[in-house]
Amino acid sequence: MLNEIINNKLKEVNQLRETLDISSININSSQKNHFYKKLFNNQNNKKNSIIAEIKRRSPSKGMLAENLNVSKTVSDYASGGAACISVLTEKDYFNGSNEDLLEAKNSINLPLLRKDFMLDPIQIYESKMLGADCVLLIVSALSQSTYKKLFELASQLDLDVLTEVHDIYELDFALSQNAKLIGINNRNLKTFDVDINTSIDLASTINDSDIVLVSESGISSSSDIITLNSSGIYTFLVGEHLIKSKNITNELGVLINGK
Repeated sequence: MLNEIINNKLKEVNQLRETLDISSININSSQKNHFYKKLFNNQNNKKNSIIAEIKRRSPSKGMLAENLNVSKTVSDYASGGAACISVLTEKDYFNGSNEDLLEAKNSINLPLLRKDFMLDPIQIYESKMLGADCVLLIVSALSQSTYKKLFELASQLDLDVLTEVHDIYELDFALSQNAKLIGINNRNLKTFDVDINTSIDLASTINDSDIVLVSESGISSSSDIITLNSSGIYTFLVGEHLIKSKNITNELGVLINGK
């Protein structure tokens, strides 16, 4: 599935190169909301942070919320205490869009992650122009040289980077590149099985207090949060569970307070 998504995205990237004018891009074009810094400060205080996600569809679960009201949902996220917002902009497999990101940005004042399959510098430029504060780089989707190029460009454009890993080899690479915001995806991208022990196992190898670990996928209860807290993880990306919740604000409170 990952290879299929990447091949499809490459076609989109080729079109984007022909249509996006980056000549007028301004590094200071939008006020920066510090994504990493906010999560780091919470982690230092042993306070749970939820990166609440706008997610309409999942390749493994199908449609989650076809007619999702982005403005209302992110406002509920903010009211419930979310630290940051993640917006899926991949259109063909997740039903996301750049418009969802723009609507989220215009609705609340929280740091925004653009979650997509970043493969080319043009997408990093586009993310800056859209007003994202952070971009996702998936180690398994990139060559090492491409990762380095995209990471450096994001830094030049004053964008934080969430580096996503799935195993110890990808984690070692991320650490070698001085990544400080590292997402551990508990979902096996080949089988789609989810196991939060992936986060627990990889967290045990980290001894740098500047690193913020984000546990991604499969977080659906306060017991999950408490279990991961015991491994030093205080930051969680939660999408599907919140999107399907009947009371987002209350559910966020339960997750953040871990009880």
